[in-house]
Amino acid sequence: MTLINQGKTARYLKYAVGEIILVVIGILIALQINTWNEERKDHQREIKLLTELKTNLLINIENLESDIEGQIKSAAIIDHLMEHLENRRPFHDSLPYLFEMADYAPDVVLSASAFETLKSTGLELIQTDSLRSLIINLFEVDYPTLMQETRRLEDQLWPAVVVPMYQKHFRRTKQEQDYINDYNALLEDQEFINMLSFRGNLRKSSTFHKRKAIEKTKSVLVLIDKELAQH
Repeated sequence: MTLINQGKTARYLKYAVGEIILVVIGILIALQINTWNEERKDHQREIKLLTELKTNLLINIENLESDIEGQIKSAAIIDHLMEHLENRRPFHDSLPYLFEMADYAPDVVLSASAFETLKSTGLELIQTDSLRSLIINLFEVDYPTLMQETRRLEDQLWPAVVVPMYQKHFRRTKQEQDYINDYNALLEDQEFINMLSFRGNLRKSSTFHKRKAIEKTKSVLVLIDKELAQH
């Protein structure tokens, strides 16, 4: 091989290597740009889901506070009725209405649409580990526990005990008003009085659990607001 040919070959090899390096650099740049685009999209999805989660949590706080307000009134009415019955006070026209109000037991209605979307999208979309852990715990532990503690006994007691006892002592008119069949018989029915007392305790217990749920919800809200403020 002549020196001229050797020089041409060397230049060709340098050119080929240079082309390969440029292609590799181009591929790496394209991959990096694609990675940046995916990260940007994930970041946008994270912000959107955190905003939706915040909306859900605000609704939950509003619902829980409304429930608590109603339960406090119901518990107070039950306490008033218990004092009235245990002291064997005479019948009063307000009693049928008070017994009807004492029967108030709100369902636990909690919004979780954003969390369900997050689960289907991928929980790792929430990049901050501590926030992700608290969100999961709130929706998969705290809220289900609240619903179980506040509804389980109520749901068991209602059809088996409450309905038969109310049907025994009350009748409903065409005007949809409850009337006591026999007030003296009601005064002597210790089982009914015990049931009423137990339901009053359920209201107070439910109020306690809902207040704890509100505290935990507000704690998560604070962290979500901090996370959104950083973006």
